Amino acid sequence: MKTLYRFALLLAFGLAVVGCKKAAYLTDDGLHTAEVNLSTYDYLAAHPNGMFDTLLLVIDHFKLKDEINKAKTFWAPSDYSVNRYYKQKADSVKYVDENAQYSFDQFLNEIPVDSVRAYIYNDAPYNLETASTAYTTISNASNVGGFFYHRQKQPKAAWSSQPVYYLYYVKVRGEADQISPDGIVTVKEDDQADMRIYCQTTGIKTASGTMLNVLANTHTFIGDFVPRLLTGPKIVETGSTLTFTYDLSIKYDAAGYTGTTVDLLLPRLARFYGVESGAISALVGKDITYYAVQPDGSLNANSTANAPGHWFDTKGQTCSWGTDARIVSELATSTMTFNILQYPGQTTVGSTYTVRQSLVYKSKTKGDLNAVFVFNIKIK
Repeated sequence: MKTLYRFALLLAFGLAVVGCKKAAYLTDDGLHTAEVNLSTYDYLAAHPNGMFDTLLLVIDHFKLKDEINKAKTFWAPSDYSVNRYYKQKADSVKYVDENAQYSFDQFLNEIPVDSVRAYIYNDAPYNLETASTAYTTISNASNVGGFFYHRQKQPKAAWSSQPVYYLYYVKVRGEADQISPDGIVTVKEDDQADMRIYCQTTGIKTASGTMLNVLANTHTFIGDFVPRLLTGPKIVETGSTLTFTYDLSIKYDAAGYTGTTVDLLLPRLARFYGVESGAISALVGKDITYYAVQPDGSLNANSTANAPGHWFDTKGQTCSWGTDARIVSELATSTMTFNILQYPGQTTVGSTYTVRQSLVYKSKTKGDLNAVFVFNIKIK
């Protein structure tokens, strides 16, 4: 059996030839007909570079082989996607104890089967040809809502005189993004951008009747669909201070570092700072400093968790990891999201913990502009 860590030997899929009306596609070993004489499971198992070996371990663990073969549509994550989520889970364990082991069997036992079924659709075959430029709602085998698909027009390509479209698998977060027929994506201010996953290969019809669409290697298996805060924060702007107040809830966990992820509302923050949304991530650690806000209002720039981030005690004071720690909030600068987790077994059901952090931008024209993030976290 090929191991999880064989990814360095895998070759990435080529881009789908999506502009043509023919249902042709590229894989890493050339152009093929879109119909194959293997079942869905056998086709994934037969990939010459083992691109789905780890995905098949997940399928086998949950005994989903028949479901995969009978599905009308399967949005298949590659091993890269599965490995990305496995690494996230393993890193959270090693953060507590760098010598801790986190086996793939542990990983499998912690995956909810309904999360895997979010990729399986039994109602109809979906591919580039059936897609509209507008979002079309689809219903997966786990009955988890909020999933759509659509095709998006791409900028004119030098190699094609015809319009080129890519297929996207979508999980709506907050209010649905608006996609124009010309492919322009508009996210409503103070809303979250949808999780839109590009399909690197689309329209493979297997012998068992499944329409197979392969998701981009950059997708994080399950992790991209983890529920995030869908209701916006209360926002108050006073002079040089912009305050976002979030009311969150986390289920008590005696064993794991569990919690939630909160998207920083970049369009609103960018307007406050007077910069482009896309520029903010690169400014953190330079013109933007990340602080913990202590209960007395003082600022602490020293990270006490994975930098940039802080552990907080019961009073919202920064502390080190250990017996006083209750809540940790860390900023993922690549995605500009806050990861807010509890210390296992040290929170109390029914209690609310309030932690505060801020991002202070040194504007050359307006002076210090302080964006404060207040998280009221109730343990259920």
